[in-house]
This record gives sequence, structure tokens and C-alpha cells, in this order.
Amino acid sequence: MYLRRISRLIGRKLDRNKSTIFLYDMIDRFKHQQLRIGSVSPEQISAWATKTLPNGEIIGEVKKPHTFNYKTNKPEKDGLFCERIFGPLKSGICACGNYQVIGNEKENPKFCDQCGVEFVDSRIRRSQMGYIKLACPVTHVWYLKRLPSYIANLLDKPLKKLEGLVYCDVISEIQTSPLFFTPQGFNTFRNREISTGASAIREQLADPDLRLILDDSLVEWKDLEKKGTTGNEWEDRKIRRRKDFLVRRRQLAKHFLQTNVEPERMVLCLLPVLPPELRPIIQLDGGKLMSSDINELYRRVIFRNIYLIRLLKESSPGDAIMSQEKLVQEAVDTLLDNGLHGQPMKDRHNKVYKSFSDVIEGKEGRFRETLLGKRVDYSGRSVIVVGPWLSLHRCGLPREIAMELFQTFVIRGLLRQQIASNIGVAKRQIREKEPIVWEILEEVMRGHPVLLNRAPTLHRLGIQAFEPILVEGRAICLHPLVRKGFNADFDGDQMAVHVPLSLEAQAEARLLMFSHMNLLSPALGDPICVPTQDMLMGLYVLTIGNRRGICANRYNPWNRINYQNEKIDENHYKYTKEKEPYFCGSYDALGAYWQKRIKLESPLWLRWRLDQRMRIPIIASREVPIEVQYESLGTYHEIFGHYLIVRSVKKEIHCLYIRTTVGHISFYREIEEAIQGFCRASSRGT
Repeated sequence: MYLRRISRLIGRKLDRNKSTIFLYDMIDRFKHQQLRIGSVSPEQISAWATKTLPNGEIIGEVKKPHTFNYKTNKPEKDGLFCERIFGPLKSGICACGNYQVIGNEKENPKFCDQCGVEFVDSRIRRSQMGYIKLACPVTHVWYLKRLPSYIANLLDKPLKKLEGLVYCDVISEIQTSPLFFTPQGFNTFRNREISTGASAIREQLADPDLRLILDDSLVEWKDLEKKGTTGNEWEDRKIRRRKDFLVRRRQLAKHFLQTNVEPERMVLCLLPVLPPELRPIIQLDGGKLMSSDINELYRRVIFRNIYLIRLLKESSPGDAIMSQEKLVQEAVDTLLDNGLHGQPMKDRHNKVYKSFSDVIEGKEGRFRETLLGKRVDYSGRSVIVVGPWLSLHRCGLPREIAMELFQTFVIRGLLRQQIASNIGVAKRQIREKEPIVWEILEEVMRGHPVLLNRAPTLHRLGIQAFEPILVEGRAICLHPLVRKGFNADFDGDQMAVHVPLSLEAQAEARLLMFSHMNLLSPALGDPICVPTQDMLMGLYVLTIGNRRGICANRYNPWNRINYQNEKIDENHYKYTKEKEPYFCGSYDALGAYWQKRIKLESPLWLRWRLDQRMRIPIIASREVPIEVQYESLGTYHEIFGHYLIVRSVKKEIHCLYIRTTVGHISFYREIEEAIQGFCRASSRGT
């Protein structure tokens, strides 16, 4: 059981096989690669690795534990980096140094007559595999030691007993033998085979009929179900565990039947060897070499396997052979999953070797880092921070990231405007950060949307489109209202930015993925861009006001010098119940706040514009004024709770004043600007 040419994931294809394999890649009718995990037959492993030379020699088996020759610095023949097995180090150059033009894949392969190396591209060393022919069968540790143990479930035997059998602690079947035999009994005893190790497991896996296991498990489960409860807690618990085990065993046997996989494939006879480029040896400064841990584990397996072959040839005692088989089993276990059998194997620096399981599992494994989490072009990543000054459909992109993402567009702009004579000059101008470069960058970014994505992308709002603008720093600025759609927080979260290149992708981003077009939750339909946390606190501060009661309305708003309040210190002003500032417009009120003449929550009188829409509800209002103040010329002021009306002698409305704060004014102006910006963005989008 092994990865079926894991390097095939890099790009090459394999022919289909009826048998299920550990990592099976298929090409469907839509030209998409798919992967399936399963077991693999020894015949398929041999087909992956073997090649036939023109002289009829079959190569592919790794027979020596050596890697490179320390004198010639070339791979050893039949070793872990052999050029005959895995391909040449340099494209079109064999081990002898001869060169030949590489032909097409459809042509017959060409080999060197002297060294037997095929004249192909050196990239084949990322896909070409080898194999080790084991002198004894070896149980795959994943199927034996991992929980649940597939071998133990299928054979219906305790895991401890199977482990003792695999590691040669017990023999496959122990029976008490009588002291005296009849002639027939003696012949039966003499012809009986007693085995131990993985060969015993292989024989037991090859014997049972899977359909018989399905039927027997179902019959036993029904018998236990009919018995019901016994009244004894321990017996009932044993019955429940047995029933659960029968269900698992039946599902396992059913899976083997459906996938047409033979159970004895869980015992290895041939051990695949990964391509050399996936377990490299790198030369460092000073002539030192750094090798992958898998190479050392492979060497350990080959050394023990060679010694076992020698013991078998010399007809050594059974105990010695049995001990060496145990060592081979442990070496393969360490290669596949170091530490699963017992204490992990360590190097001389007391560092645990990384086994095959460590290479493929986890966040930094082959699958999640290289295959599922590929790096893509025209993308970047940075921390997100809040940008409250941004519009809902915009994001702040750092200059450094923006220049890297839009570099090709900037180069094209420099060439079109004849600012740069060639690409090299354009790149030099970008490196020197000339002012014209930033102008072209802003021009390129104008109208070109970008996509922001926060992992994990669990729903549609996990990736949205924004209109980028340049900002200082190295963090991506984001409007706080779009935070909930991404399920992000401004506490160090990172987001990826992608640049759609084709016109179709840009149109799709603009029409479907812009943030101001995704205001509702796709699951519930509720608004998802709602103020939370800091925004709620800010709204509370803006609208809290100073509750001083209606007595403050006893103020004559016609006193135009009322904003000159009694000054206490440099930043604060004293307000009395008789003095509240008056302003003719919102700009005057905001200007007084910026000049620190009033505070954010201080009440003030603001003259409001009169139009037909305002006059009708005021006149129709039946609210009784709190107080009416008359002037000497006949005009009078009707004072209400939150506004004041100045009327003429003919009861015509001259002007209207509302009682508010600077915070309310700022809040309403922001809402008005946001609505106007949304309308402009919608009109541009349509």
C-alpha cells in the first residue's frame, strides 16, 4: 500500500487500472484530475517502476542502499538515485556524458548503449519510481496499528495477538500436540505448516470469503439483537461493543467487495521508492550535504533486507531468520510511520526522523501545502486593519503590494506612454520608485477590481470584490461593515488579495462580487453589514447628547453672539441654562467644534431650511408648545421639546431651529454621503 506515483500530482498522467490504489488520479471527461485513496497490487507497483532496455535487461529494482559516489559525485548504479532507474540528472545527457536530442513522447525511448540511461528530460526524476523487492512479506503499519485496525477487524482477532504474530513473538497457530500419534495423525502433524510474521497474516487474509463475512456478521448481529438485554450491565456493554464491531466489520468487507480490492494487499511484497526529486540531497556551502530523512529510512530498509537475503541463501537457523524478518518489519514501519510501533527513530543529533506519514500529513504536508494550498500568481497576503474613511466598496491596498500585483500593467503603461524604451528600463524605474510610476499605478488601479479572500471560505461572502486605493503602510485597510461577511476580526487576521486578469473575470467581480451588492446573508436573508463593536460605541458617543431638560429652550436664538461662551480654560467652555450656541448651518457648527469652541455632546441650535416637505408636517402637527415668547414687533417664538419655530404677526413661519449636537450633525452627514456614494456606485455598475 503506498502512494501511487505521488509525483503524478505534479502534472503527469497514468493509465487507468481496475484495481483501487492508494492515491489514484483519474482524468474525467471535463479534464479534471481526481484523487482516490486505496490499496495497490504488487503488479501495479512493478509496472510503475520497471523499464526494459534494448538488450532485454529489466531495470527498476533498487538493490543498493548507496546514494552518490563520494569520489565522482555521481549516483551509484542500482542505488537510491540511480540514473538508469529514475532518469538522467541533466536533460538529454546520460551517465557517460553523451548527449542526444530529446524526442517526442510518442517516439520510442532512446537509451545509451553503455550505461543504459534513457535520453529524456531530467524532470522525469520527479515522477519515475523504483521499488525494493522484500525478502519477506511486511504488514502495512497503517492497516495494522492505526485505529481502527482494518486487519484486526477483518480477521476478527485481537490486535495484541496480531501484533505478536507480525513481530514474530508467537506463531500463527499453537495447538497442544499429543505424545503418541496414530499413523494418520502423525502424517497430519508432519504435513502441518506453522508460520509467523507477516506471511502468516497474508495467508489468513487470503483465506476468508468476503461474502461469507458479510452473511455471518449479519446473522450474529441479528442473534444478539434478538437476545435483548440481560440485566447485567457488564454483559449488556459487551453485547453493545460486539454489535458495533460487527457493523464495522461488515462495512469493511463490503468496501473491499465494492472496490474490488483483495485484502492480502494490506501486506507488502514490493516496497515502492519515491522519485529522487521528492526526497532530494542538497549540497550546502563548504561541500556539506543535506539529505531528506526518507533517504536514511530507505537505506535502513535496504541494509536489513540485504542481510535477510544473505541469511536465507546460507540456510541460517530459523531463529536468526525470524529475528531478521522482525527487523525488516520494524524498518518498513519506521519508513511509513515513525513512532507508531514504539519509540521513534532518531538521528545522532537526537532529532526524530520524518517518515512518509509526516511528509504527507498536517498543514505543511504534501497535500495541504503543495496540492490543495498552491501559491498562485497575481496574489498577495497581508494583515487587515480597519479603514473607517473608506467607502463600502473600496479597500486600501499597500503601495508595496499594489506595485507587485499590478507590475505588468504598470510596465505596459510605461511602454505605451513611451516613458520607458523597453521592459528593463521600466523595471528599473519601478525599483527606483520614480513619481511617474505611482501616477501610472493609480491610473491602472482605477476601475480594476481586486478580490479579497479570508480562509476558510465557508460561504459565498468569504470572497468579495473591492475597488482598490493606495494607502501607506503594509496592512490592507477594510471597511468595518464588511467584516462580518468574511467572519474576520481586526486582531491580526490575514486576508489574501487576488487580481482578476481576464475581462470576463473583472465583469463577474464587478457585477456579482462587489461588497456593496452583498449586503444580505445568503443563508437567512438578514442584513449582514450591520454596525457592531467599535461602530456601536462610536454611534453611542455621537448621539449621547447632554440631557439638560427643556429649561434650556428659554433662549433667544436671535442673539447672534451667543457662541461666544464664557471661557474656563483653553479647551473647555462653560455653558449655562441661558446660553446655548446658535449656528446658521452645519458647517458653522462643525467649524466651531474643530476650533474647540464647543464639545461633541454639547446642545446647540441649528437653523433648518424650510421647504414644502418640512412645512406641511409642522403646520399639521398638533403638538402644544412648551412656551411661547413674543417680541415687541409682534413676532413670536414657539418653543417645543426639540425645535423652535419663529412666526410673524400673520402666523407665517419665518424660520425653524432644531436642537441637536455636533455628534448628531456628523452622524447624519455621514449617512447622507454614504447614500449618495452608494447611488453613484450603483449607477456606474448598471
